[in-house]
Amino acid sequence: MTVLTRIETTIGSAFGIGRVRVHPLFIALLVGAYFTHLLQTALLLFTFVMLHELGHAFTARFCGYEVEEVSLLPFGGVAKLSYARLGFQPRDEALVAIAGPFVNLLLCILSATLYGMHVIDLTLYQQSMQLNIWIGVFNLLPGLPLDGGRILRAARSRQVGYERATMEAYNLAFALSILLMLTGIVALYTGHPHFGMMLLGLFLFVTAWRGRKDTRAETMRFLDAKRRQDNSVLKMQSLAVRSPTPIRDVVVQFAPDRYHIVYVLGEDGLVLALLEETELLDAVFEGRWLEPVMDLVHEP
Repeated sequence: MTVLTRIETTIGSAFGIGRVRVHPLFIALLVGAYFTHLLQTALLLFTFVMLHELGHAFTARFCGYEVEEVSLLPFGGVAKLSYARLGFQPRDEALVAIAGPFVNLLLCILSATLYGMHVIDLTLYQQSMQLNIWIGVFNLLPGLPLDGGRILRAARSRQVGYERATMEAYNLAFALSILLMLTGIVALYTGHPHFGMMLLGLFLFVTAWRGRKDTRAETMRFLDAKRRQDNSVLKMQSLAVRSPTPIRDVVVQFAPDRYHIVYVLGEDGLVLALLEETELLDAVFEGRWLEPVMDLVHEP
């Protein structure tokens, strides 16, 4: 175990987390800040990002999740949970997502209070306000994997299904990333270069691209979680589908926190049969992903 790993594990244990991991990009930023005489600003950024991410972690623990690891990046971080995915529980995902920016809001209030009491000087006050506003606002942009994207998915998944809500949030992330990069390019041509804007846009584009590629695998994990969940107290949601519709096209519309009843319609539009969520999910994990729902109706 390296010295850095020991430090990361010690910090994590102090906060009841498996490990707080500092991303190499953040370490490079700190090293660069040292040689450019911006170490104080970089250390403030590191502190605020860590507090932002600990806000997520503590809220996740409050909601009953075990936090294995927190990775710190210059813009925020990523919390890795044990045996659970927040997106499968919209209320929990929204609560945990909003906790990070809320910490930054509290830090802004704290900075203003300390400055008003003459505890900190104007420079430190301005740096604290700017960094916390920057971290909070950027993370509230409505695109995955940012906090705003998770809030958006939590709000939409019950209406349009988990997979579609996830895709919407990733598509918004692509649009936002392109807007950020174009803004950075325009700023460069107007003589006011803002490389941070371009880097944030590029980072958001890359992470959204990777996440979007894994959407179908994430959907399968979501469906497996639904198959295993306690169905004793769930609101019911109904879907109506034509009999030739593949099972795949039905289950991808399933939403979290709901139990689905599927009405199978014939060519005349009349209801031929009812299928329960468990029947469709069992068929999915039997490898019948592409079969029409009518095959389930005809089974004895």
